[in-house]
Amino acid sequence: MNWIKEKSRTLFFKIFISFLSIIVVFGLFYAAIFHLFKTGLQQEIIKTSQRDVTDTAERFSNQFRRLQVLMLDISSQSELIGFNNELRHQSGNNVNYLKALQVIRQMRSDIYNPLFYLEDTLIYFHAHDVVLSKSGSGSASYMFNRSYASPEYGYSFWQGLDQNETFQLFPASMFQINNQLSEKNLLPFVYRHPDRYYSIIALMDIEQAAGSFFGQSGDRMLAIMDKEGQLLYSQGLLADSMPASIRAGQPEVVLQDNTYYFAQPLPEGLVFVSAVPYSHVTSQLSRLTGALTVMFFLSIGIALTASYLLSRRLHKPVKHILSTVLDRKSAASSPIIGGIAEYDLIQDRIQELLREKEEIREQMSKQQSVLTSYSYISQLKSINTDISEWVDFLSEDGSFNVVLYDIRFRMNPAYELPLQSEQAVRHILEHIHLITAEHSPKSHTFQIEKNEIISIYKREEAGKLEAMLEEIRAMLDREREVFLVTMAVSAEVSRSADFNGAYRQVKTMAGQARLLDETQLIMGLRTLPEAVHLSSAQEKGLHEALQSGSDVRSRQIIEQALEGLYKKEAGIDQFRMFADAAASKILGLVDMSRIDKSSVRTLKDWSGRLQECQTLDDYAGVFRQLIEAACALIRKKKDTGDEPLIAMFMNILHTQYAEDISLDYLSARLNLSSAYLSVYIKEKTGMNFSDHLLNIRMNKAKELLACTNLTVSEISQRVGYLNITSFNRMFKKATGMTPGAYRRQHLALTHAGS
Repeated sequence: MNWIKEKSRTLFFKIFISFLSIIVVFGLFYAAIFHLFKTGLQQEIIKTSQRDVTDTAERFSNQFRRLQVLMLDISSQSELIGFNNELRHQSGNNVNYLKALQVIRQMRSDIYNPLFYLEDTLIYFHAHDVVLSKSGSGSASYMFNRSYASPEYGYSFWQGLDQNETFQLFPASMFQINNQLSEKNLLPFVYRHPDRYYSIIALMDIEQAAGSFFGQSGDRMLAIMDKEGQLLYSQGLLADSMPASIRAGQPEVVLQDNTYYFAQPLPEGLVFVSAVPYSHVTSQLSRLTGALTVMFFLSIGIALTASYLLSRRLHKPVKHILSTVLDRKSAASSPIIGGIAEYDLIQDRIQELLREKEEIREQMSKQQSVLTSYSYISQLKSINTDISEWVDFLSEDGSFNVVLYDIRFRMNPAYELPLQSEQAVRHILEHIHLITAEHSPKSHTFQIEKNEIISIYKREEAGKLEAMLEEIRAMLDREREVFLVTMAVSAEVSRSADFNGAYRQVKTMAGQARLLDETQLIMGLRTLPEAVHLSSAQEKGLHEALQSGSDVRSRQIIEQALEGLYKKEAGIDQFRMFADAAASKILGLVDMSRIDKSSVRTLKDWSGRLQECQTLDDYAGVFRQLIEAACALIRKKKDTGDEPLIAMFMNILHTQYAEDISLDYLSARLNLSSAYLSVYIKEKTGMNFSDHLLNIRMNKAKELLACTNLTVSEISQRVGYLNITSFNRMFKKATGMTPGAYRRQHLALTHAGS
């Protein structure tokens, strides 16, 4: 009995009992929450299904509005109106079918846009029995009986089409496409202007659209009805099986024949109906209930095991500490004077340690620690001065200003950095010391980075600051043939602990300096131009010029872009971002030309020199050398007899990478079979089609992440990925990091390089 009483007062026993009490409390809480959750789970599943049909209705509504705008744009094209007038007033041989070709080309770009979910767009000229489609022009009878044949929508149906309606939606039907080569379920959407003599028929791939907007149906069902109750599209639903209120378009939930029906009407008159079997709801409920039950008992088991192991782990070191303090092998025979035997023994022995700790704390509180703010640590590591000066600054009260001298050494005519840059920085530091010591005795000046000097001026000396900085600028400007300096002045800082924020401010201001051939004094932040990359036209022109080996045209484009940035007064950091992106584009094209790696090494050397440029002439000179070398390699590669088919293939990928491009589309463009083209590309380039497309998209994505403020979602769509999850997965597979991590790394490298 005494043994049990003694064990019950040990640290292990009390910790373990405490853990058990917590487990029991949380177990009861979990059981109560589970009971409440289970009762509301079924209603939540029903609400989720209702939200699904509401979201589906909104997406379809937006899709139909997009198609209306598309058909209005097609109907208003001047080429289409002109072609229609010629059909009406000219004989067959005098009709200019080039206008029809222009209309067809424009339609193709819209049809291949994945946002529209279109199989084809037909323009039907009723009076002349002519139809334009993505594949060309033809007679209406051939188009509706063979190219797009359907039992419900034959040639006679379209002849008798009501021409008084502006927009009409017809029920979806199975169409035999191109003489039964394929079969698709298409939804016709027709537009006819009252004053025109032709109709525009958009054949929407309803199965693809429903899969995108409604998701994988599983055992769920979907139906779309018009305002007369006619069934336009259905996934397993029949109009006769629906409740009357659902067919009437009332937005409610109805349970009938073990099936939940959900209706969502639209202002346009369309009604979207979703049906979910009751078994679907109960199966979800059962699965979730089972999973939660298993998780509950598994959590209890893990908690009990962890409680026991943790109690033992906490108890064992305490026994060891007691043995050490008491210099005994066991603490079992020690007198028990408190609630827990081990803590009672420790309490008496640590009193002296606590008294010593208080004495040390009092001594430390009387001194101002150099490490008052954790934010100083990263800066103190590189300060090149007497630490006592820094301690003096931290110990003084009052506000101050921070001045950053950002030193950028210039390139000589051979584009090489001058020697002994570290020695030059020390000389600059000494000159600044001399001037500041004369005008501002209380100031402190440090070398904080390799090419950075920091001066700190107290508030009472602020009146002399501007005149003194002008004197320093005049002194530095005399050496501008060797180096350029940006002097950035922070706002007034009231506490020494805010030094790190002031330092970040002047660093940002230094990066905003203009690309001038003089020492600059910057007193505040300014608004920078947003666009710091090549425009679409410039990018396309540069690609074509490089591909043709024209160094003159390539240089003109880059120099025009540099001049544009200079006129917009872009900052130094923005010029570096632009140079990185442009050099990556040039190297990327050379790399795709399969030029020998040893020959490309010189290009990479010139690309690296861009980080050393300090003036507009520097950038122009380095880009001139880079472009001339790149074009020389490309021309040399062309002279060896490269295949023109590969050049056409690469041109299509570089100009249409953001579209839903496929090997079948390329084979149609190049008039080759898909199988032959795939083997040919692999044989000639060493890479297959999908790898080429992925490389181009990833390079463009890296450029946009580095040089723009676009969101990851916007960049995903610009490089051809409508699903951001797919884009994130492919980007991480290609680069080893997520898009956000890549952007953060590039910014960090840019600041480090600056």
